[in-house]
Amino acid sequence: MAALTVIGIGSRLRGDDAIGPMLIDKLSSLPNSKIELVDAGSDALGILEFLQEREHVIIVDACRMGRKPGSIVEMDPSQIDMILKDDPISLHGLGLAESIKMAQSLNMLPEDLKIIGIEPESIQFNGSLSTPVQRALKMAVDIVEDKLNRVSQVAEA
Repeated sequence: MAALTVIGIGSRLRGDDAIGPMLIDKLSSLPNSKIELVDAGSDALGILEFLQEREHVIIVDACRMGRKPGSIVEMDPSQIDMILKDDPISLHGLGLAESIKMAQSLNMLPEDLKIIGIEPESIQFNGSLSTPVQRALKMAVDIVEDKLNRVSQVAEA
């Protein structure tokens, strides 16, 4: 099993919503066998199988948080808004918060789960990543690389 699993959520067809899959693309060029990369597309419910029996997981997704576009917020499951909305259908069908809540109720959450939310500027169809989200992508790669180094050092000790 890999030391770290990174799950990217988002639609490549919706501008800044592609941040998760784009991060997976960037990380796939790293020569590291200690990382498991998952492009979950826009299926937040599909991440459940990649949470089970993992110790360290990072999920990256575009999240509307009312912040400046490109802002990065790192959260753990206790910090994410877990309130089911009246209309639980999001860009991802079942939303990320609902999927995390479901995993929690099924005792599937890994010991160490971090969610990296990146504020989108635009999620229009056929758009590309906005400039602020492109900068956030570079920072998100650094965050994942740092986490991988820390997890790898602990595993080797």
